[in-house]
Amino acid sequence: MRLVGKLTKIEWTNPHSYFYLDVEDESRKVSNWGCEAGAPGALSRRGFKKGDIKLGDTLVVDGYLAKDGSHLIDARRVTLPDGWSVSGGSAGDGGPQDTATSQKRE
Repeated sequence: MRLVGKLTKIEWTNPHSYFYLDVEDESRKVSNWGCEAGAPGALSRRGFKKGDIKLGDTLVVDGYLAKDGSHLIDARRVTLPDGWSVSGGSAGDGGPQDTATSQKRE
């Protein structure tokens, strides 16, 4: 699943970080989605730091939907406003490998 939306809230917490996006559907209805990512330390080691995103930024999130049908997604890859993308998942969880989804920043 791919979501594109405006960042409304960030929670850099252990054991998982969460950020929230306002996503507009085809009928222009806006829904707030929770995006679950890895721990802040794991994200930082991949080069994704707290200051890389700010409220109001547009993010692209690719991931897996929650099985319960709620507006929650396991953020496997996050593409930031500058086009840089990073793996948002936890290492060894069966998802795409970090090296396949993360890019080095120049």
